[in-house]
Amino acid sequence: MTASITDADLDLYRTHVSTLASDKFEGRGPLSAGETLTVNYLVEAYKALGLKPAFGDSYTQPVPLAKITPSSDMALTLGQHTFAGGSAFTARTQRIVKEITLKNSDVIFVGYGINAPEYNWNDYAGLDVKGKTVVMLVNDPGFASKDPNLFQGNAMTYYGRWTYKYEEASRQGAEAVFIVHETMPAGYGWGVVENSNSNTKFALVDNNKNLSQVGVMGWLHLNTARTVFEQAGLDYGTLKEQASTPGFKPIPMKVKASLTFSNTITHAQSQNVAAILPGASAPDEWVMLHAHWDHLGKSEKNGKTVIYNGAVDNASGVAGVLTLANSLVAQSKQTPFERTLMFSAFTAEETGLLGADHFAKNPPIPTANMVAFLNIDGMNVNNAVDYILQYGEGYSSLEDDLSTGAAAQERSVKLDPRPQNGLFFRSDHFALARQGVPSLLFMSLGDTDPDFIANRYHKADDDYLPSWTLGGVQQDLALIGTMMSDFANSQAWPYWKRESDFKNRRLVDRPDPRPDASAQ
Repeated sequence: MTASITDADLDLYRTHVSTLASDKFEGRGPLSAGETLTVNYLVEAYKALGLKPAFGDSYTQPVPLAKITPSSDMALTLGQHTFAGGSAFTARTQRIVKEITLKNSDVIFVGYGINAPEYNWNDYAGLDVKGKTVVMLVNDPGFASKDPNLFQGNAMTYYGRWTYKYEEASRQGAEAVFIVHETMPAGYGWGVVENSNSNTKFALVDNNKNLSQVGVMGWLHLNTARTVFEQAGLDYGTLKEQASTPGFKPIPMKVKASLTFSNTITHAQSQNVAAILPGASAPDEWVMLHAHWDHLGKSEKNGKTVIYNGAVDNASGVAGVLTLANSLVAQSKQTPFERTLMFSAFTAEETGLLGADHFAKNPPIPTANMVAFLNIDGMNVNNAVDYILQYGEGYSSLEDDLSTGAAAQERSVKLDPRPQNGLFFRSDHFALARQGVPSLLFMSLGDTDPDFIANRYHKADDDYLPSWTLGGVQQDLALIGTMMSDFANSQAWPYWKRESDFKNRRLVDRPDPRPDASAQ
């Protein structure tokens, strides 16, 4: 059945998005008054639709978080230079400690900081970085070299993500990591780095208080990096080019790093929110629709309160889920769905997919029973377009379903115009993909608004505007609604195509459903 989105649906959507992005909700920061308002709003909306709780008898799943706020007056000394936090660098930690001290730590440039056996690439080969500070480039060698045979060429792999770089540095035993920021390979300007890393962040906490994680998770402004490289008698541009070639060897920078900052730590529980529409004949098989509810909250700057309302990112997505939930519930009253539909909103996406990671590792049903996970993160709130964006290429059969749905709307599929930004790895669906669940991202973050990334993304100006036409919202919700309906009334199981950790994890849960899978 092809879903349709009516004017009444768009009115409902406008109500949801304008409410969630209002100053009253204070930017929807986790563990804030804004979270309480947001979670209550979602739960009441689900109840009003007659949806059932997804977590036993509860609509919410507690997510234990540490709220970590680094001191704002930190200074980083690298050799003879001292730099101010915020404008020249950022640093934070996920260790549950009151103070981080880095004293006269040896600094090593490790290229991209990647250890990828399948690409025959190891920037740490023969290197001992235990207790040391590593400086590295953002993205991966494929982007820099433009060689289609190196990694995945211009398309960022997970090895290019900052999350991976911190994880790998931890495995290597480094004490501190500083990623050199450049706008093109990062996909966003320094303002995004500063706003996202200089204020309060959140962390899931393990049994060892996260002490196995790298001590300093840092970024360097490009000007800072160039100054430090020059001081060390090194040419940043030359080394950057060399780092993109196989066989690159790390370079000791012959400078020492020193940094001290304190942490204000609060332990609390945030909330994931989810509700279900039980299926008629296969209630234990779930088709899932999602959008993260959190944004950056608010902060104090120059004596004024700044609220990051996150209207496009991601009140627009949450409003989309709520609007489709309303539409699909009405549809089910005419003809019940065979499989269960889940509608969810997780916490702490902006701080590293933490709510999604907790959900994926503590699911309400086995991941083997999750049919597909569709994730909305930033909708096209402007006019309709004749294409739908696809993130990642050749990953899963969901891409075929997307193409079919788009064709029914006389639209084409347009591959991610910024594959170097690695958006497939940067939203909540990725946490489910890592557990093997076929996942698809719907995102139009700035695609129809060329000024959005530069001027509003993760900034205070990401506000709801009554002038939004919602043409893109209407067509995309109709497409997503159709896919949800089709999955819910099918016995088919989407599958991973490309050889990957996602595919290997899924095969642990269930055999490859393709007819020719046994011949491969």
